[in-house]
Amino acid sequence: MLLKHGFLDTMPPGPEVDLCPLLRESRSRQGPGLRLSWPHAGDPRRAVVGKSPLGSVPKAASRNPHAGDTRIQIVQVSQQDMEMHYYLSHLEPNVRVPPAWDIRAAWNPADMQAGDQDLIQYFQLVASKSLATFGRDPTELGNAVIRIALASNTASSMALFRSLLALSSLHRHNDNPQAIDLKISALEALTATSGKYISTAEAIQHVATNMLLCSLEIHQVSCSSGEWSCYLRSAKDMIQAAGLEELQHDSDLAALLDWVYYHDVLARFSLQHWHREPTGNLPPSPTGASSRLGLSPTIGGSRAKPSKTASPPLALIELLSEVCDAVPSHPPSMTPAEQGEYKSFLKILDWRLRSMELPATADGSADTSLVMELYRLAMLVYLSRASDSLRGQSTRAQQHIDKGFTILARLGSCDRQFPVFILGCEARSDDQRAVVLDLISRTENSNSSRSFNLVRVLLQASWAQDELGKGGLNYCDEMGYIISCCRILPTFV
Repeated sequence: MLLKHGFLDTMPPGPEVDLCPLLRESRSRQGPGLRLSWPHAGDPRRAVVGKSPLGSVPKAASRNPHAGDTRIQIVQVSQQDMEMHYYLSHLEPNVRVPPAWDIRAAWNPADMQAGDQDLIQYFQLVASKSLATFGRDPTELGNAVIRIALASNTASSMALFRSLLALSSLHRHNDNPQAIDLKISALEALTATSGKYISTAEAIQHVATNMLLCSLEIHQVSCSSGEWSCYLRSAKDMIQAAGLEELQHDSDLAALLDWVYYHDVLARFSLQHWHREPTGNLPPSPTGASSRLGLSPTIGGSRAKPSKTASPPLALIELLSEVCDAVPSHPPSMTPAEQGEYKSFLKILDWRLRSMELPATADGSADTSLVMELYRLAMLVYLSRASDSLRGQSTRAQQHIDKGFTILARLGSCDRQFPVFILGCEARSDDQRAVVLDLISRTENSNSSRSFNLVRVLLQASWAQDELGKGGLNYCDEMGYIISCCRILPTFV
């Protein structure tokens, strides 16, 4: 069938072609074909109401041809309403799973500029995958941040909106003037709210803004990106000042609190081994970058807490928090009795890690389950190595290392830098080191990856010391010297 000059021209059908009744009737009349008609611009007729079945029209209406059928009703419904109608109409006795509705937040187009919508969409679909959280889908966390940003039209929401755009621009175009301008704009909006009373909703926006700025700093690690610790500290201070941990947590606030908690625990691990004023043969930083920037790398103050509805996988990070507390970088002197109690405590902590049943992941991905197991193995290795002088279980630690390298070789990618760093430091052969470097390379090619440059440099430094010292250094001392070579506080999220 061909459309010619507004008519539907019919071609002779072949033996396998049949015509619809309208076209068959059109050909039998030898007319020009079936005319396609559209209402003219001035034609008020846009719909035709079919005649009611015989006997269904009221007598009053049948006597008056101009009277409308009083039975005709116009119902305004949506697709979701129809889905629910069909669901309720065909509900079986044991079926209780209604259709899922997508409730969208109200759109707030305040101060939108050209290109902003593209960056929002890019953040939602791509850049949000790089948000470092644990036990939650980073894309869902990104959607929660968008909902929080567009919930109002205040200086706090504008700060969050600009920081979101800045991270999206950095992720999409790497370092560029637009990302810097958006970051400055976000900081200016935050400054505008200082010293003023802010509502709970604005406090939540402040926390989300600081966490996005923290994510922006750690996305491409360099010697000038040490401000992430300041943003994390500000987020924690706001949570405590506004009492957000005591509120009834909705899904968005819970995701935000767990996000802060994960970063705080990993920051405490870094502080365990990073010293601002190194001693011994390690030279101090010639530029004093931290002092010049006025950074306060002490994450200290109040500790972040997980949300009341934290996902089961976050229990693994809670154990990591206990491990960091149990293994100080410089253990204090102990009496024999205290040493015995401490050794028993470490054994219990080791047993809790080994016997912990890892929960099923939300996405059911095999790689996600392997990463959680890798995290557990890295924590066991770290606990064993850091307290080896007390526990002396090197054989079991080696078993954990061997299993960890088997998982490293199987993974397609691993954006969790803590287990890669801890297990990577245990690589003794060139083959094992190649496994680690290959995994890092594969990970950096994914959208969810942040820069692994710092981890790569620290691993190479650790391997060099292993070759030179042949295992003669104390584990905590070696870890402290290597991590302290960084001019900024590193993060291993």
